[in-house]
Amino acid sequence: MVWRVRVSLFLSLMLACVAFASSQPVVALGDGLVASPAGVSAKGAGTVPGGWVTVLQDCLDEGAPSKYTVVDRAVPGETAKSARERVAGIVELTPELVVVALGAQELGEEQPNSGRFKKDLKRLVDEIRAGDPLPSVILVGMVSPTLAQVDDAKKDAQAKIDELTSAWNTALSEFAGSAEGVRHIDLWADWPRERPERAGLTVDGWHLSDQGHARVGAAVCDAVMTRPKAE
Repeated sequence: MVWRVRVSLFLSLMLACVAFASSQPVVALGDGLVASPAGVSAKGAGTVPGGWVTVLQDCLDEGAPSKYTVVDRAVPGETAKSARERVAGIVELTPELVVVALGAQELGEEQPNSGRFKKDLKRLVDEIRAGDPLPSVILVGMVSPTLAQVDDAKKDAQAKIDELTSAWNTALSEFAGSAEGVRHIDLWADWPRERPERAGLTVDGWHLSDQGHARVGAAVCDAVMTRPKAE
């Protein structure tokens, strides 16, 4: 009887190892989703940077059990330039897919430069796509902060940063359209514009709330599950 239990445990362990080995690695890189102004800390109050990554794993586990393993490489305050310093470690993971959530730090600069950002992003994507096997890339576009949560916010300032966020995402979409194996998720296109729903997705104006993380994780999950087989 004892040997049967041991054999059963051994077989269960072997099956778990096979399932893990056959799963497709999905690496989450960056943590820039809500544009923060220059000098503002990337660490949010009452929320965890990269929380959307956990939502992504849970969603993929439910929709495609054992098919994907999400590896969290999200770093608060990451930029496209700083992310390149860690590409070698990401390529070593031989990912099936890399989810890149970058751009908010650059967008939050006093003088945002989308051209420079696209150059840094292209270098990053090229280095990621140099891996073997060749991974696909999903670019997660950033969203505008909720200035109503900031005491001295003005309505015209909100309109200005909303417009800038839209233009920034358009630039990302154009970049993705010109690069092989790259897709863009425009979160801002479906982001609520009116209070209180919009305010519920961020805390202190500049960071995703738990509800915001859940919304982002679900959007990325859907993009992973529905991506073309050719990617």
